[in-house]
Amino acid sequence: MIWTHRGKAIPLTAYHGVPKGWYATEIVAEHARLGGKYDMSGPEATEPGAPSWMPERNAWLQYRQTLYRVADGVKANDPACVELAIRYIELRYIGSYSGFVRSLLSRRLKHAFLTPEQKERLHCHFRELILGGERSVEFNDYFKLWRLLITEEQKRELLKEMEARGEQAVKWLSKNLQTNRALRPTSPPAPRLSLVVLSAVYRTRDRFSFVTSFSLPSSNRVQFWTM
Repeated sequence: MIWTHRGKAIPLTAYHGVPKGWYATEIVAEHARLGGKYDMSGPEATEPGAPSWMPERNAWLQYRQTLYRVADGVKANDPACVELAIRYIELRYIGSYSGFVRSLLSRRLKHAFLTPEQKERLHCHFRELILGGERSVEFNDYFKLWRLLITEEQKRELLKEMEARGEQAVKWLSKNLQTNRALRPTSPPAPRLSLVVLSAVYRTRDRFSFVTSFSLPSSNRVQFWTM
């Protein structure tokens, strides 16, 4: 069986295999070489997720599990894990779970510290994919990360390059690169009204009394008695 991506044939052994240089032991070794401090150790992956007929089933499970640990390390702001996450996105490996892993790493990178050089690398990678016509599902998360690191100058240059693809393509890209930053209010917001309701039941002789007290910000209190 042969998988294809954008007309390119991907052998089954490659689609369900481990990319070169990304075996679990190699990821951990490179993490250590980069001076990573995040603990990459953990139990061996044994859960379902890889067919028994896969030639590298166990190696693939450990590779995926280790990439999950890289994502956890990015969440902990470990610089080595951040670098490995960016490298995996740049790898653009097409294989089982690869798109899901790239989406996960992109979401984690949104909250991590990135150096100017790393921001530039990601921008160049996303730019190359867009200009190459890529519309893979992980671009929903790529755009959310890209908006945070692209400069106005880079955006203008990219939109200029997209003009050759037509007005609709430019509008589509411009919309997806719009920031989500809220506008700064011109006047302070109106004070919020907080309302505290206290209720109690009192028994007097042979009847019950119910009182409700409303506490307003002005410290005035309104009470309603029900007999």
